[in-house]
Amino acid sequence: MTKSRSKIQVQIKDGELHPVTLHDAQQIEEFSQGTVFNITRTAQRSNPQHNLYWATLAKVCKSTGRWPTSAHLHNELKWACGYVRMRWNSLASAHMRMIDSINFDEMDQKEFHEYFDMAMEKLAEAIGHDPLEI
Repeated sequence: MTKSRSKIQVQIKDGELHPVTLHDAQQIEEFSQGTVFNITRTAQRSNPQHNLYWATLAKVCKSTGRWPTSAHLHNELKWACGYVRMRWNSLASAHMRMIDSINFDEMDQKEFHEYFDMAMEKLAEAIGHDPLEI
């Protein structure tokens, strides 16, 4: 199984857990029967928007063939959008550019929304059309 780049989100409906989005359902299907999960209640950030981001990247990779994986495209988008910081590497005695994380603990909803809009704009420029309409 490939490592997921987003958390799976489920919600309680009629006393049962159900995937929130199609992307969540697809991720759940990748696990074998009997897999146990630790569930944490969350409300900090929009998981549906986060999952839309990853689902869009996967569709773009599949339809264009320009990036080998969603993770490759993700890193390129963060770089293109300026989500990088300078760090001093004492072992190399040099400054290095490090790509920021969009992890839920690193980026709140407002910042992720701004990043999402910018990333979709950069992606539209790269592929020639709105990536959300693939």
